[in-house]
Amino acid sequence: MIKKISFIGSGNVASVFAEKFSSVNIDVINIISRNQKTGKELAQKVNAKYYKSIRRIDDCDMIFICTNDDNIVKISEELPDILVAHTSGNTSISSIKRKKRKAVIYPIQSLSKNEKVSFNEIPFCIEASDLETKAKIHELISKISKNIHTINSSERKLIHMSAVIASNFSNFCYIMGYEILKEKNISFDLLKPLIKHTAEKNLNREPKKNLTGPAARRDFKTIKEHLALIDNKKYKRIYEIISKTIIDKYEK
Repeated sequence: MIKKISFIGSGNVASVFAEKFSSVNIDVINIISRNQKTGKELAQKVNAKYYKSIRRIDDCDMIFICTNDDNIVKISEELPDILVAHTSGNTSISSIKRKKRKAVIYPIQSLSKNEKVSFNEIPFCIEASDLETKAKIHELISKISKNIHTINSSERKLIHMSAVIASNFSNFCYIMGYEILKEKNISFDLLKPLIKHTAEKNLNREPKKNLTGPAARRDFKTIKEHLALIDNKKYKRIYEIISKTIIDKYEK
C-alpha cells in the first residue's frame, strides 16, 4: 500500500495532485522544486518538507515526476530505486530509467492551481511495469477517482494528441473569435450560449452529427465574405484550411 509520496515539481499538476492526495490522508513527504517560491508554498499547504535538490528526498513509498516531458529521463536517472511515476500523456513509461518499479498516471483533464475540479469525473489512464505495481497504483488513484483505465503508452499518446486537438485547438479557436470581435468592440459574451450548446451536443452524440456552418453547407459565397473580414493573415489561413478540410471530408 502506498502511504507516503513525494513530488518533483511544483506546477499545476504537482499542486493539484499533492493537495488532493493530502486531503485523503496520503502523506506528502517532500516537494522538490527548482522554483523555491512555488515549491515552499506547496510544501506548506500539504505539510511537506521542501527541498531544492533532487538528492535530498526523504523516505517515501513513491515519487511523482510532474515536470516538463523533456526532463523526465534525466530526473528519473537521479532518483532512488523506488516506485517512480510520471504524469505525462505523451511520454512512454520507458522514459523512467533505472527503476524496477515504474508507472504512468495521466489525468485526461487540464489541471490548474486554485481551480476546483471533480476528480470522479476525470478519466485516469494508468500503466505500470508489473501487475503488483499496477495494483498499488490502482488502489492509490481509487482514493481520488473511480474513473480509472489501464492504457498502454502508445494508446495514451493517441489519447493525448486527440485531447490537444479537442481541447487546446478548440480553445485557440475561441481566442481567435474573441480577438476578432474585440477589434470591433463587440462582446464575446454573445457567443457563449452557442459555445455551451455545441459542447453539450458533442457530449451526447457523435460530433460529426453536430457539424453545421457554411463549410458543411458548401456555402462558398459566405466563406469568401468571411475571409474578407479577417485581417490577421494567420487566422485567415486557419479559416481557409479548416473550411477546405470540412468541404473535402464531407463532399457530396
